[in-house]
Amino acid sequence: MTKPIQYLLIFLSLCVVTSFIYIFKITTEKINDSEPKVLATFESLKKNEDEITFTFAGDAIFGRAVYDQFGNDLTKAFRDLDQNFFQGDIKILNLEGPIVNQKFIPDITPDNLVMKFPPQTKDALKWLGINTVSLGNNHTFDQGTNVFNFTKELLNNNQITTIGNSKNSADLVQTFQKGNLKISVIAVNTLANTPDLEEKIKEQKENGAFVIIFPHWGDEYQTIHNQKQARLAHTWINQGVDLIIGSHPHVIQDAEIYKEKPIFYSLGNFLFDQTFSRETQRGLAIKGKINAKKLTLELIPLGSLHLRPYVLENIEKEKIINNLKKSLGVETNNSIELDIN
Repeated sequence: MTKPIQYLLIFLSLCVVTSFIYIFKITTEKINDSEPKVLATFESLKKNEDEITFTFAGDAIFGRAVYDQFGNDLTKAFRDLDQNFFQGDIKILNLEGPIVNQKFIPDITPDNLVMKFPPQTKDALKWLGINTVSLGNNHTFDQGTNVFNFTKELLNNNQITTIGNSKNSADLVQTFQKGNLKISVIAVNTLANTPDLEEKIKEQKENGAFVIIFPHWGDEYQTIHNQKQARLAHTWINQGVDLIIGSHPHVIQDAEIYKEKPIFYSLGNFLFDQTFSRETQRGLAIKGKINAKKLTLELIPLGSLHLRPYVLENIEKEKIINNLKKSLGVETNNSIELDIN
């Protein structure tokens, strides 16, 4: 064999080996590169699993002593809260009065029970991230129908939906949907009248919704619920309601699980100028989520200092949670998990 042919064979052999190494390297890189993509896809599917989250808080006012202290920048009232405190697809509180469209002069006399809030209320709600308020309470008609309608229009124009009114005359239900899941919130003021909600509940359940009732009810400053509250709550649950979260007593009330459905009789105050007792300066927020099978609730006790709400910690937090655990009859830290059926 001549040398030129030997050189040619060596060269060709080297080309074959090099090509094999290159092909092996590329194939290996593609295989390795494909693994994180598969994992990322799996993770994204887990993250996109159908789930609706929510945060409920109690009674809030933005007039009287609250406006007198914080003025036009009502967001100052929340500087002791993380701006992301309200999290979820539904972020809701009970707005205990109407918003007026005029120069605002607060009436801070102790016996003033006619509520009105300044237009800057919308800015404070937006700062908190609130996207829904209940107007189903005994004060939203305090300034008349026109002001009530202005309140709804102002909030709706700022991407804050409203549910209910003082007379339970319209708009009692708001439905939120995400993927295949739905939550319907019903706001009702039982202090005015107690409408028959059976058909509304039935309609929402037939539509596949998880139904929450946000009632304004009970006796002010009483930490134990009354018989009327229990009777209504049990009736609603018998009709298909999944969760009840109450407002109006201005203090945290006890809780109950009835037929595997939680009832929180009162969240107490979120932002209020009732500084005459420790109980009226305490409240409860409830963060939760539902998926196709489970309801999970997290209990977050709140305090108020100089009209500023803040998250309670340590002994007082544990005391409130332990009291609720006792009345619920569950063994838990600050969260509850129940099957959805």
